[in-house]
Amino acid sequence: MTLICALKCNNGVVIGSDSQASVQTTAGPIKHNIQKIYKIGKKTLFAASGTIGLIQKSKDIIESYSDVLDRGLTKEVMEDIKNDIFLIVKEAKDKYQQYYNKTEGAPDIDILICGKDKADKLRMWHISADTHDEFIDVVGVYCSGSADAFGYALAKSFMQSLSNIESGELIVYRVILDAINSLGSGISGPIDMWYIENTCNIHRLSNMQIERLFKKYME
Repeated sequence: MTLICALKCNNGVVIGSDSQASVQTTAGPIKHNIQKIYKIGKKTLFAASGTIGLIQKSKDIIESYSDVLDRGLTKEVMEDIKNDIFLIVKEAKDKYQQYYNKTEGAPDIDILICGKDKADKLRMWHISADTHDEFIDVVGVYCSGSADAFGYALAKSFMQSLSNIESGELIVYRVILDAINSLGSGISGPIDMWYIENTCNIHRLSNMQIERLFKKYME
């Protein structure tokens, strides 16, 4: 299971994730830790849930557009990114169906890109595996992964206390830690936390900062 949670604050966006992933082997699934949130270029955050191979390939695609993304999202670059992602997802699904003769359990991916548009406004851009896309910064909350329904329910219940990045950090941390505690081995730490300011400055929380969030969580 996976959970990625992002919240729009009045001065930026906070994104957090668990770190567990499962790899299928002939002996069954093996669980290990992976990073699910990445800085792309100077002004973009990329987060993804789904099949590890598709996450890695999608990250490579987004990184190939890093210079363009630093200048801002445009309709043209968004369309190019969607087309590139569609091709790798389609190839993975076609190979899976050809090999297993079924579509259930086929490779999948869900992507969030946080960066500026041409007007220097910070946007939350969501792309699903079928390349349906939307800006979700007006809604202000995003959860993905197999525990997304659980995450949405928790995030919405906490959002009345959301204002700035500092409050957003605690909410995202609470959502992910509550999911870890409630869903058992399906999701596990360490919790990875990032934020991107409206100016597109990007920060990854240190272990010490995350420990401080745990102390606040326990108050």
